[in-house]
Amino acid sequence: MKFTKATEAKTQGDAIVFNMELNGVVRQFEISGDVLRRRFGAADDTAVELLKAFESGADSVRDAAQRVRSVPAEGSIQLGAGDFS
Repeated sequence: MKFTKATEAKTQGDAIVFNMELNGVVRQFEISGDVLRRRFGAADDTAVELLKAFESGADSVRDAAQRVRSVPAEGSIQLGAGDFS
């Protein structure tokens, strides 16, 4: 779970909240359990399954975070299904 540890990912309800440093700035992101189930194969909404799916989608999650990094947001930047098309 290298990506999970590196991003300090944790479950929060039916989502994963994580941090990434992009261009020297640490931003917080959130990806929904729905995206993790539909796109990355989480079998259910348990923390173990959501984190496993998050880890398996590390490259896609990293790419999506790079694309939306400059979105102005208070709190977490939401990553939705459209960010992974």
